[in-house]
Amino acid sequence: MVITPATSRDILIVGGGLGGLAAATALSADGHRVRVLEGTKVFAEAGAGIRLPPNSTRLLQKWNIDFGEIKYCRAGSYHFRRWQDGSTIRIIPLHEAETLWGAPYLHVHRADLHTGLLKKALANGVQVVNNAKVVKYDFDAPSVTLEDGQVLTAELVLAADGIKSLARAQLFGNSIPPRDTGDVAYRILIRGEQMLKDAELAPLILQPGTTSWCGPEAHIVGYPIRAGELYNIVVCATRRPGECETDWVIQGDRADLMDRFKDWEPRIQKLCALADSFLKWRLHDLMPVPSWVHSASKVALLGDSCHPTLPYLSQGAAAAFEDAACLSQGLRRRSTIAAALSDYEAIRKPRASIIQAKSREHQELLHVEDGEFQRRRDMEMAMDRDSNPLFWGWADRRKWLFAHDAEAAESFVPLVTEDGAKPSSQRQASQRGFFSVQSLPITAQAVKL
Repeated sequence: MVITPATSRDILIVGGGLGGLAAATALSADGHRVRVLEGTKVFAEAGAGIRLPPNSTRLLQKWNIDFGEIKYCRAGSYHFRRWQDGSTIRIIPLHEAETLWGAPYLHVHRADLHTGLLKKALANGVQVVNNAKVVKYDFDAPSVTLEDGQVLTAELVLAADGIKSLARAQLFGNSIPPRDTGDVAYRILIRGEQMLKDAELAPLILQPGTTSWCGPEAHIVGYPIRAGELYNIVVCATRRPGECETDWVIQGDRADLMDRFKDWEPRIQKLCALADSFLKWRLHDLMPVPSWVHSASKVALLGDSCHPTLPYLSQGAAAAFEDAACLSQGLRRRSTIAAALSDYEAIRKPRASIIQAKSREHQELLHVEDGEFQRRRDMEMAMDRDSNPLFWGWADRRKWLFAHDAEAAESFVPLVTEDGAKPSSQRQASQRGFFSVQSLPITAQAVKL
């Protein structure tokens, strides 16, 4: 159902990825006139699996995304395992997500989700323009200039143009470039039918859930998608000398993958052997962006353009969806665009910054060498309490993360102080070589219950 707000706005969205289409869907459902500018000539099936936590699926359901046309797997648990023998560190149940947090936890193919958002946006009347590469922003007009010289104007411009955002570069003079994390990621898809033939691998398909094998300098995450037709694997590992040095993305090599994980448990070795064609790329995020909104209050950043999030908490797309929901609500509540954008940044930036920082911390937390720190980490990971170093290892933090409704501004409650959101404390603890509860970045006192 399309709702007509008191004032219907003319809105340009730069970027037709998940964040851009989510914003287009939410805003067009409120009766705004929305155009999406996408630089590529056509949308092609790209990417691999994506996890949709409840704070994400809640919004997709409200926007009437048709999950009847999207093959998904419903997550039953998140199973953390040791790298060498596959022994359990912790199982976090997710099968009661709807009861606990109000929406399901799903696994889907990114391309299927993109198609679902695109269909809904078009059905809402959004104009999607491909082969429309933006080369310049005028923040005061506001307007954008395309590569072919066209100048397009609107009342509001939203830059959902990714981690390499041109809008952010022009806004801050290239002073906030993407930050190299020192890790590479492999994204691999394996046919479910291949795994069902192996008694050790079949349960990974038949018992849908996320498995994370944690080991030295790497962790491997796997989960089924498309109703078990495919098994999605994400390998995050420390980048080695000569690896992805000049290019962000390169073709992966199965022999190299198998050699790197030859000492890991048998299931990992079998999965590596089944890996066919895949890509690997350098992982980047950003230092905190001072502002998401230009001072003229006519252009705003959204999603990865202002808070790209490492994959360790599976919150990147969810954060962009929360941006979209918050913006739509701001334009409903406020009579001016400036007031709506002020609300947007004030409400979204603290939560997104916490998630971004905590995702960065997990890069190190999940990749520690075997030893005393690792043993204490594993012991704490097994406990459902505030000292658990996993962000969602404690029920109160899971609730804060998953039960959040971005369409209800009053539901936002800061979880940690600004200092507590900084990713340095866990890193310092690791460098000291021991685990200290006092060094943990999150404490019970920081949670407002």
